[in-house]
Amino acid sequence: MEAASHYVSVWLPVPRRLAFTYAVPADWPALRPGSLVVAPLGRRQSVGIVAATRVQPDPDLAEIKPLSARLPEIWDLSPPLLRVLQWSIGHYLAPPGEALRAFLPPALLKTKSPDPAKARLRPIPALETLSLPEPNAEQNAAIEAILAGPEGFQAYLLHGITGSGKTEVYLRLCAELLGRGRSALILVPEIALTPQTVGRFAARFGAVVGSYHSAMTEAQRLKTWIQARSGELRILVGTRSALALPLQDLGLVVVDEEHDSSYKQEERFRYQGRDLAVLRAREEGIPVVLGSATPSLESLENAESGKYRLLHLPDRATRGALPKIHLVDLKKEAADPETLLSPSLAAALAATLARGEQALLFLNRRGFAPFLLCRGCGEAPNCPNCEIALTYHKRPAAMVCHYCEFRAPPPERCPRCSDEELQAMGSGTERLEEALARLHPGRRIARLDRDVSLSRQRTEEILTSFAKGEIDILVGTQLVAKGHDFKQLTLVGILLADSTLHQPDFRSAERLFQLVTQVAGRAGRHDLPGEVFLQTFRPEHYAIAAALEQDPHRFFLHEREHRREAEYPPFRRLVLLRLSGNQAGKVEQAARKLAEDLRTLFARHPEVKVLGPSKSALEKLRGKYRWQLLLRTSKYEAMRRVLEEKLGRLEKSLAAGVSLHVDVDPAGSF
Repeated sequence: MEAASHYVSVWLPVPRRLAFTYAVPADWPALRPGSLVVAPLGRRQSVGIVAATRVQPDPDLAEIKPLSARLPEIWDLSPPLLRVLQWSIGHYLAPPGEALRAFLPPALLKTKSPDPAKARLRPIPALETLSLPEPNAEQNAAIEAILAGPEGFQAYLLHGITGSGKTEVYLRLCAELLGRGRSALILVPEIALTPQTVGRFAARFGAVVGSYHSAMTEAQRLKTWIQARSGELRILVGTRSALALPLQDLGLVVVDEEHDSSYKQEERFRYQGRDLAVLRAREEGIPVVLGSATPSLESLENAESGKYRLLHLPDRATRGALPKIHLVDLKKEAADPETLLSPSLAAALAATLARGEQALLFLNRRGFAPFLLCRGCGEAPNCPNCEIALTYHKRPAAMVCHYCEFRAPPPERCPRCSDEELQAMGSGTERLEEALARLHPGRRIARLDRDVSLSRQRTEEILTSFAKGEIDILVGTQLVAKGHDFKQLTLVGILLADSTLHQPDFRSAERLFQLVTQVAGRAGRHDLPGEVFLQTFRPEHYAIAAALEQDPHRFFLHEREHRREAEYPPFRRLVLLRLSGNQAGKVEQAARKLAEDLRTLFARHPEVKVLGPSKSALEKLRGKYRWQLLLRTSKYEAMRRVLEEKLGRLEKSLAAGVSLHVDVDPAGSF
């Protein structure tokens, strides 16, 4: 082995709760935390990040291998980004290697990465380049408050009703920053929103605007990363994966639609993108703006406590007024089983089309029908990998699991009793689209859901066509609820508003209120008045009532007290510990043992409650049986320190074939 000058600890992209120790060759230039290196790992080479320098190696290590190579300094993590990474590993109790993947473009973690010079970035279509809209008094007040705010970090919650012009506030802030030689990071929750948002920024600022999201190729993401690092790109619009882009002279972070659940990563490194955006702004010493028409309860509570400064946009920036909302009680006014339209909504739709205006029908259920039912024995085909009925899709014909993406041809006979009477039960967006085509022949009807959005190009085509008035009726899931602005859209129908309430989610009422408010906000945003038909079986529910009155403060007060009494966030912190494996009995046994160990571990911490174990809401998912425990506490940092110290030992004590996954601040559906 070459002579070593000293030793370093390195995080490598593997799911282990440790850093690896390596020797630094004596002739190497100095390394620092955040440097990228190539290190031997078994029989292969792996790219990693130096976690600490001048470490004292464990005397029990039989051999300490030398590092193989050092990547050019251009790839090093900046000190602020390194601090965000370090905090994330500790806060989310994550294996460092899994967190690492969120902070570097995937191609960079490969010893043989694609050539970014060969990557072709799609040109950004700039949206309308009309004369700049003049901000109203409330927009100007918000802009001035942020620009005149204190030097350094400050978090702002921009609470503006739908159509109030939050994006124009972001644009004006970016214009000021560019004039100062600074850059800005704009986060949006969905890839589907990226083209529209980035197009507006490109129309205003031109070639310095770029986008970043998971639908890009590895080479495209690497090229964008380089352009951000070099200063070629000054404004980046992206999803949560853009959080760690190394923009030069970063001066502002924006989290648009901050309430959206898409900011929560649900696999591997389970982080909350909104919270990491706030942390990055704090480490960079710059302001962060969280924008929403329906802010999350956590952000509203932070505003109430003074952690965030609350700014209001109470009026629409356009001439449009808020739409009139009609409540349809489905217990009294039955909906058509095919279209799911009540008579009053069906009449309003016909009138809207007769006037040459557009309609949006919201149904948060994909496919043709939720399941096929055997009329003979009552059997419904289930996914072989998950405890869930397969959804029937008609075009192309398939039975699909929306959790693991298992696909199979629709059965001609019942697999249980061989009966040929299989009936499609219920309606999804595909069936609704087909039924509307029969009801309104000759009308231009389109559908936007996850099945369509698998093609980003097709998603852009549909949204662009609808914005141009080339589509009469748009049928969609929650993808149509987020941030879109359509000038000719005057009618919105929300078909099964309260289906959200039946999910095992303590945030279900909050999600319902947000969804109804956001979808309703697509109507009547400009010259033409809008109306919304809200169909529900539970018109008395407080979330429905608050949405009907378009009163977010009323909802906030009611939900806040409910959460306080039930000891849910934001008044308590939750950590979900999920065990999974191929053998149901072994997973259950491991969950019961882990529960005993945790109760012993926290016996002297009465503020920590160990709830469970219990089967997960989906007991079997992607071929794995799942059990879980929930930790609830009012003193998260104390609990976190105990878990951080003991998690490794707890994992090692698990039976072979059983895995443990930790989810801090779980999204709610357990």
